[in-house]
Amino acid sequence: MTSHHHEPSFYDLHRLITWLIVIAALMSATGVSISLYAEHQGFSLNMLFTRADFLGDYVNSPLAYVFNLGLLAAGICMLISMAGLYLLRLDNFSRYVALAGAWVGISVILMGVFPINFLSMHRLVSTSYLLATITLHSLVLIAGIVPRFICPRPLFYLSLLSVISAIGLGLQLDWSTLDFPPCISERHVCWVAANMWLQTNLNIVWCLSLAFAMRRLSKILYHRAQVKQTY
Repeated sequence: MTSHHHEPSFYDLHRLITWLIVIAALMSATGVSISLYAEHQGFSLNMLFTRADFLGDYVNSPLAYVFNLGLLAAGICMLISMAGLYLLRLDNFSRYVALAGAWVGISVILMGVFPINFLSMHRLVSTSYLLATITLHSLVLIAGIVPRFICPRPLFYLSLLSVISAIGLGLQLDWSTLDFPPCISERHVCWVAANMWLQTNLNIVWCLSLAFAMRRLSKILYHRAQVKQTY
């Protein structure tokens, strides 16, 4: 009888986590969009010439605090989604994915706490974020190839794009200074900036995709438990 009452509450927990992720991801996207709009007085291709991390500069960016709050929301989004994945207790591998995701979340939160004004700390936490992203999405790709149960196709393809983007950033990074080359001219596309924007957007969409994948998975687990009880 106890387990019968435990399952609906287990499902409710994951429904709550799903919606918390959605809210945090939307807050993050809103924060980034507002600060971008304020920087360029509208949305234009100039965004491809501005590195995302420069929007967090309290000295030069008009709405840096909004951008940094957006990063905090994105990091919290990752942490909540990974707590949810860990609590699903699927298998040991999903726990490794959850721990790698928590590393990403903590790195993003620290990037919001230490924007580019705190240069040495910012370089460390942004490099930590890059390494964590490659680790997380590589694990998810393995999960998508081996047990498909934990990794639906949309999540798999988003992870593939994110790994390619993150490896691209890793190749662009100067590992001796832990910094990226500056965007030289406003007449040429800055590939570092474009790749940073791609990575930022991919992570927000990935977070949402994981939330709904977890919701679907918790429903499957709940119905399986009910079938076991019936027999």
